[in-house]
Amino acid sequence: MADTCDGSFPRSARLMGSSLRSDAERPPRTARERIPHTSAGSEYSFRMTQAQATARELLPRVLELGIESGTFSAVSLLIALDGEIVDEQTLGVTRRWDAPGVEAREPGSAVDANTRFDLASLTKLVTAATVLSLLDEHGLGVSLRVGELLPEFADAPLSDLTLADLLTHTAGFPAEWFGREPDEGAARFRAGARPTDPRGVLHRYSCVGYIWAGLAAEALGGASLDALAHRHVLDPLGMTETGYRPGAELLPAIAATEYQSTPPRGLVHGVVHDETSWALGGAVGNAGLFGTARDQLRLTEALRLPPGESALPSSVVRAMTCVHDASAPQAENFRQAIGSRIDDAWTERWRWANGVVGHTGFTGTAVATEPLGRRSLVFLTNRVHPDRATEGIADIRRAVAGAAAEYGTAG
Repeated sequence: MADTCDGSFPRSARLMGSSLRSDAERPPRTARERIPHTSAGSEYSFRMTQAQATARELLPRVLELGIESGTFSAVSLLIALDGEIVDEQTLGVTRRWDAPGVEAREPGSAVDANTRFDLASLTKLVTAATVLSLLDEHGLGVSLRVGELLPEFADAPLSDLTLADLLTHTAGFPAEWFGREPDEGAARFRAGARPTDPRGVLHRYSCVGYIWAGLAAEALGGASLDALAHRHVLDPLGMTETGYRPGAELLPAIAATEYQSTPPRGLVHGVVHDETSWALGGAVGNAGLFGTARDQLRLTEALRLPPGESALPSSVVRAMTCVHDASAPQAENFRQAIGSRIDDAWTERWRWANGVVGHTGFTGTAVATEPLGRRSLVFLTNRVHPDRATEGIADIRRAVAGAAAEYGTAG
């Protein structure tokens, strides 16, 4: 089968049509009765074959179980086939708890298509697309050395690091930066965040590398990452309901996340959950975006479509849907494109010749699509509400991916 990585692009993939229904056309959802919070994830064995039901048939109950067990209080799901939404489900409320075990004095509103979620590491997809678009604009490639953009990388041993190293998690950076005090100008980060291993030796998923990628984008584009992401990705894709640092007027439409004691932030609601992103001002390369499921479908569809038909530059689509370097260290459970993961473990029941491309986020978010294929999936939750101890999200994600894989098949 032809794919985006061999230079041949079949024209069969359809553009996302006018299936984004208005709220008036959608059946109303009501908030479910409030139930106690629990971390019991063992319910998510699901026993899919017990009643010989398909994953699609069980999907509504799977989402209900996520609410009832306290895995999340809010969920928004979209499955698209040939660019048309074929399944759209929203459930729960945006805020159920003020703290672990403390029910909200003012429960949030019922989740609907307008609910915005903290996207967590789905932000990395936008960061990667922004960097790639800037490189395309300047006639450059991901082999560009970071030291040509950022003075911290100008001298050995860091002078060999490339943007590709940052964007494929092979630069040798640690997974996290543990600075939790406000550092909005990133002065402490820039002075102290350095690789702990040589480049190209191992694949280690790193938020630190993506923060540096965002800083590199700002240096190349001459503007803030917020502005660059809008100019090169969000605006061209029509993602008007996605952005950093949402205004206070949007709070009722945002799903709450975690009660945090360290740093002492209380119940995080309407502000980025990721502690490092928050300390750095909330608009950085690893996390910080909030958005609706329908907006994330626009990005997902941009990766499904053939290069040349997508609103993203062809070079961006290719880089984000193809293994960057098969000879480089790879993750245990997926293959690495620029920004995206290919055939991640949670999509194990969903197979596609060109690989299922997507990403997940710590707050309980996920997207996946088939490059040059038919199916796309967006699954947004607030699984860290009111704390990150909840279990079951991994099994729910697998069930959701299994359901998406059944669309467009015979029978």
